[in-house]
Amino acid sequence: MVRFLYAVVSRLSLPVFFCYLLYRGIKEKAYRERKRERFGFVPPEIKTGSLWFHTVSAGEAIAAIPIIEAILQSRPGEHVLSTTTTPTGYEAIKQSLGSRIDLCYVPYDVPSCVNRFLKKTQPKALFLMETELWPNLINRTARRDTPVFLLNARLSDKSASGYARLRDLTELMLMNIRMVASQYTDTAERFQSLGLPKERVVVTGNVKFDLNDQNASLPADLNELIRLQDGGALIWIAGSTHHPEEEVVLDAHRSVLDQSPNTKLILAPRHVKRVQEILTLCESRGMRACLISDLDHDPDVFVVDQMGVLFPLYQCASVAFVGGSLQQTGGHNPIEPAFFGLPILMGRNRHNFAEVCARFADRDCLFLVNDADEISNRVLYFLQDSDARARCFEGARAVVQENQGALERVCTLVNSWLNRDLFSE
Repeated sequence: MVRFLYAVVSRLSLPVFFCYLLYRGIKEKAYRERKRERFGFVPPEIKTGSLWFHTVSAGEAIAAIPIIEAILQSRPGEHVLSTTTTPTGYEAIKQSLGSRIDLCYVPYDVPSCVNRFLKKTQPKALFLMETELWPNLINRTARRDTPVFLLNARLSDKSASGYARLRDLTELMLMNIRMVASQYTDTAERFQSLGLPKERVVVTGNVKFDLNDQNASLPADLNELIRLQDGGALIWIAGSTHHPEEEVVLDAHRSVLDQSPNTKLILAPRHVKRVQEILTLCESRGMRACLISDLDHDPDVFVVDQMGVLFPLYQCASVAFVGGSLQQTGGHNPIEPAFFGLPILMGRNRHNFAEVCARFADRDCLFLVNDADEISNRVLYFLQDSDARARCFEGARAVVQENQGALERVCTLVNSWLNRDLFSE
């Protein structure tokens, strides 16, 4: 019954998707571009017969990039197609891989859109990243005898409960996934409880831990921030923030400035289109702010208006707040500040990275904050106590190093799956 209802609703949803796209386009220019791709109309220059990687947004795209790089190296004769859902994911892939692969938006999960896309692209295999589980996309791809794989898979308890309520639909979808590379055992067990056969899931770890110094290179035009820190400036950073988290963070920084007037904040909203709104928030609190694209030597707040620079920017700070955790987004990636050994502050809504956060919390380098007062107190404590920062550095770096190696394991699995499912004859 659930399958039938989903089939009917997905077919009737085209006008809803069209209206949604128009609405998003009013607020954000990027959603007005390449609209036809979201309905399965593939640009003519995209090749057929590619290895297809799908990510939703910037976080998943960044995790997929080194896997795609490895495939391009190990299989130079293969074409790769990458699809994303959001403009931020699209830009992340485009900046890193450019013309070496084909790139477009994924079609909405409507049978006609998916069929149109598949008829044109005819992919050899589909690799989904993390939690991109769309029934029509998966089932109709598998129906064409195209193997479907899920990489760096994560599934929170909350998401698993939602899928369990749609068990009839979920079981069919999971039966059409050839193999799953799961981040952790808890995710593997949740997939199995939903009907995925045990032999189809492998625990590999989280590829997001496989950061390196090459990824950490700061653009030359931002080296002024490094020089500020080296000169003794006290700097903390709030990364991947959402509305209304910026208000909480700025209220916290106002309190920090009352006790430590020379402290700087680097504020990186998840969506750079909101920077003017954030500049206004700074002004309303009596704080001087500048964009990092137009650096000033003495603002209270540096507002990040460039994509792809958050990870290296963490090295310019001594304490980090990771956004998406004070409201229902589920939290963003704490591994990036941990790579530089920073004390990490997050709200309690962190189910997207629950297993990762638990590892850092167990080493006393990730701390719960609920409001502006708790953020400011923690920031002041760590800015003023170098020994406490050193202890966090040791714990955070240890967790990162202990969990590296997933990228190599996933790439090895991908190649073995391709050899078995596509090139065994």
